[in-house]
Amino acid sequence: MLVTMLCAFAAGFFLGNGAPYYVAGSLGEATNPSPFPNSPLVNVVVGWTGMLIGGLLGAYVWCARDPGRAAAVSAVAGVLAVGLIHARLWRANPWRKRE
Repeated sequence: MLVTMLCAFAAGFFLGNGAPYYVAGSLGEATNPSPFPNSPLVNVVVGWTGMLIGGLLGAYVWCARDPGRAAAVSAVAGVLAVGLIHARLWRANPWRKRE
């Protein structure tokens, strides 16, 4: 059960992290708080990769026999955690990249 909850948390975290990168890249925004170069293409690839990993983890969790409410709560907690991180760091340049 603990592994299921950890995987659900990670799935929510990756999905919540991938979405803003993908949307920013799709809208043509080049700035991002990742260690990768600033480019809309990089944003789309980083976002897509995060959502792919989150989707695979989510598929693993929900293919378990009975993930129950604990897995759903863990996934929501993962989305909340990454949302709070983004709210604080999205435009703060945490990697000290040169503009």
